[in-house]
Amino acid sequence: MKNNEITAFSRHDAKFMISDFEEALENSMYTYSLLKLKFMDDISPDQILEAVQKSIKVCGMAGINSFQHFKKVYVCDSETRCVQIDWRMTKKGLNLMVMQTPSLNEPIARWLWELADLK
Repeated sequence: MKNNEITAFSRHDAKFMISDFEEALENSMYTYSLLKLKFMDDISPDQILEAVQKSIKVCGMAGINSFQHFKKVYVCDSETRCVQIDWRMTKKGLNLMVMQTPSLNEPIARWLWELADLK
């Protein structure tokens, strides 16, 4: 092995690798999905969408980038052959959305109680 060997290095490739890593890290933070939340079954899709929109507005008013907590994704259901809109969220985004939900059922009441007890 030579000590004075020159190795070719491309900053261009490194930018793509860093960008891919950042995107993967960001996507890993969106651990919650509206389509998979069981306690949202009793709430109409319009009310859910309104709660998400209010949450995004709260982020904006608080100076928080809502894209760091809410991500709109399109999901294709192979059985019905329909495309559905889903929202992927971070834990903070989900908690904020639950607080904005106008309807109240037992699972949401339990969730709100847990949120009230956070230290």
